Amino acid sequence: MPDNAAPLLEVADLKIEFRSGRETVYAVNGAGFSVRPGETAAILGESGSGKSVTASAIMRLLQCPPAFIAGGAIRFKGDDVLAMPLNQWRRRCGREIAMVFQDALAALNPVFTVGWQIAELFRAHGERSGKKAEARAVELLARVGIPDPVNRARDYPHQFSGGMRQRVMIAMAIALGPDLLIADEPTTALDVTVQAQIMDLLQDLQKEIGMAMILITHDLGVVADVADHVAVMYAGRVVERGKVRDVLGKPAHPYTLALLESVPQLQQNSQSLRPIVGSPPDMAAPPSGCAFHPRCRFATGECKVKLPPKVAVAPGRVAECHHAKSVFNGG
Repeated sequence: MPDNAAPLLEVADLKIEFRSGRETVYAVNGAGFSVRPGETAAILGESGSGKSVTASAIMRLLQCPPAFIAGGAIRFKGDDVLAMPLNQWRRRCGREIAMVFQDALAALNPVFTVGWQIAELFRAHGERSGKKAEARAVELLARVGIPDPVNRARDYPHQFSGGMRQRVMIAMAIALGPDLLIADEPTTALDVTVQAQIMDLLQDLQKEIGMAMILITHDLGVVADVADHVAVMYAGRVVERGKVRDVLGKPAHPYTLALLESVPQLQQNSQSLRPIVGSPPDMAAPPSGCAFHPRCRFATGECKVKLPPKVAVAPGRVAECHHAKSVFNGG
């Protein structure tokens, strides 16, 4: 897909707060990125950076209260998602946009068989014949590689392994042929072999259906292997974005650089491994200035008091950092 194609999804300056009687947690602090038809965009960052909250906001799954959209915009196919009546958006979910959740056991209903749950998607979107809906559910189970799909369709979620439950979730997500699939940590808690199988399955289905995909992860290896573009999130902000090979090959934000340096290499001794010092910030009381400055070796006095600017370090590359050009140039 050419870079000048119209975005399928645009998130602009999104701000999300969780408000209680005692405090406000600033979970997302001005995130922005876009996804074009057919491409894979990764959202990368540590736990607590705002990745999953952003995905839930796109799907309009956040419970309000305590969650509030405090600013920004989400546009899907040019339509303002946040201004759209919820029932209208719900009708588009499944058919045009779908999501795979990271905890399949929690996302699936324990009292219904997996076949019934998949068939319910077709019934909810106009399929009046129960037998046809059930037959399509069996076809989907076979499509995602579940053996003996006719009999397994009668089983309950707890009767499946973690990897097989994730396949069921993927079957539900692709059932209506969406244009965009959001995969939120789809390989969490799975062993390495099963992780590879799930990612291969997602890529095969993406090519078959022609859908775009947002992959939410903290795994740099997965990002490097499957994504076209990446948005790196820290403390609720997208601190760097661009093509994967460019961002991972020559980072422009100290946080992206620190993530890469913290990954063990096969030919690297233990003394050269450089972990990221400190912990992610408390988003109920975020640091002033750049949120990464308490952990950043490039930080100066300016970083502690001023929000970082958006710096275009190269065509298609943006980093939010006072020293982005210096980091980008190896300084």
